[in-house]
Amino acid sequence: MRVAITGRPGVGKTTACLKIYERLRGKKDIRGFVTREVREKGVRVGFEIVELTTNETYVLARKGDGYPRVSKYRVFVENLEIVASRIAGYANADLVILDEVGPMELKSRSFVDAVERLLDSHENLLLTVHYRSTHPLVLRIKREFEVVELTPENRDRVVEEVLERLDS
Repeated sequence: MRVAITGRPGVGKTTACLKIYERLRGKKDIRGFVTREVREKGVRVGFEIVELTTNETYVLARKGDGYPRVSKYRVFVENLEIVASRIAGYANADLVILDEVGPMELKSRSFVDAVERLLDSHENLLLTVHYRSTHPLVLRIKREFEVVELTPENRDRVVEEVLERLDS
């Protein structure tokens, strides 16, 4: 099963990944990570990556000065290097969830290389991808995967359909 979830920001891609993870946790060996917003006083100030099985958290991006940047956020490539090294250890998992393969993550060559190796070697993958990205890795994912656009109307159904496919 190779599914790539895409959709507009805030539609629920991360939530869908977490629901799938929670429903399958303890039944299957699931590895991967989710990306979530960091808010202070109700204002988004950055993003962090959370590894699903260990809950280890890495700063992905924060508002402020520095390079590389995506919009007003500085991307912490050194933390993506750590995440990339973890992806190599996901090879024997029953399912790998990567949320997200997006503009910030794609600033790391190590991350891109790790995802490419995973695509070459693993069959059960659930990824989220930026809906407008034209990065070669995202284009490859969109070519090789079943791409599902998540909307407020279909998000619960998509979770159920992915769970059914994994059970079969």
